Amino acid sequence: MKKLIIASVAILMALTACVKDGLYPYTTFSSLENTIAYDENDDVTVTVKASALMTINEINLVYTLNQGEPKTVAMTLDGKKYKATIPAQPMDTVVEFYIEAKTDDAVTKSAVTTYTVGVIPIDFTPLKLNEINGNNKFIELVNTGSKDINMKGVTIQKDGAVKWTGSEATTLKAGAYLLLYSSDVTVTGGAQEGYAAELVFDGGLSAKKAVHVELFDPKGNSLSDFNLTTLLKAQAPASYGVNADGKWYYQDATPGAKNVDGTDVVFE
Repeated sequence: MKKLIIASVAILMALTACVKDGLYPYTTFSSLENTIAYDENDDVTVTVKASALMTINEINLVYTLNQGEPKTVAMTLDGKKYKATIPAQPMDTVVEFYIEAKTDDAVTKSAVTTYTVGVIPIDFTPLKLNEINGNNKFIELVNTGSKDINMKGVTIQKDGAVKWTGSEATTLKAGAYLLLYSSDVTVTGGAQEGYAAELVFDGGLSAKKAVHVELFDPKGNSLSDFNLTTLLKAQAPASYGVNADGKWYYQDATPGAKNVDGTDVVFE
């Protein structure tokens, strides 16, 4: 039996009607998943949870093939999830789909998800934040998996704002580290002047202030989260880094190399 890989995506709603007085009319989507089309023989099953304060009168799966005319399939409730199937398509067909729910007063659409028949999606879950240094202004990522990962579409947010987006030109090899420097130290005359533009994140990074750094895959799923909202020291002596136990510690800086385990824990 062919193993089905589940691709989960975070849902962003596009609200397409005006809010009226009374109950909030829009539908909330969560846990959107689809099986994978390994070849031209594979149907793709799409499931999603949907909830609303008003009655959902209709919920549909809408998809296109190679940017053609939209096709609509009514979704049926299967346990706690709605379910529908996109039939098998020829190899290399580009399929785009979204979920559309209708109440009496509003139509809500999910974000669009895309797959290509025969193309296996990248597993981004081995990507992790590994070291954060506000003194030398760098963020280090590590690929903890056994396969190389192309970084196109991977993002880093700092304090809730996107500060870096990976490009197709960057591939992080299995077991390797990716060093990103702040634009503060890569401008003319900076300590890292001339550093590759695709490896530079916007804005600065302080060792004296609380900071929230989070790593996301191209679909918006959180992969790794460093959330220092209360400073435990006036200033980090060097870096924040991940020990072998998976926890964050104050550490000596090891840019582009394996961390040397620290002894002073940042998060209890």
